[in-house]
Amino acid sequence: MIGFLLFAAQLAATDLSFAQAKTFADQYETALSAKDQDALMTAQSKALDQAIAACGPIKGAPSPFTIVAHVSQEGVTDRTWRSGESALAQCFERTLGAVKLPVAAGKAFYASYEISF
Repeated sequence: MIGFLLFAAQLAATDLSFAQAKTFADQYETALSAKDQDALMTAQSKALDQAIAACGPIKGAPSPFTIVAHVSQEGVTDRTWRSGESALAQCFERTLGAVKLPVAAGKAFYASYEISF
């Protein structure tokens, strides 16, 4: 089932809305094994640390935002969507779009970063 969803999503990756991409990311993350979830969360945590370092210092309490990434079967992000327009959200999108993530089962996927301070 997840394979079909990911295949269909890849075909339309350039035409997806933020909400559709986020739904695919949520479905993918839910379907992962515990081992693969842990590997993805560890990689995302490191990526967020990089984004904080690159985009900081962060002042005050910025509005929450979400970044969704389409990750190729090589682990490279080839498309992103963003739910905020702040300079901080844009910086996080650029930084998170440049990180490599672990690929479960050798298939492209969607991942999301929900950021709030």
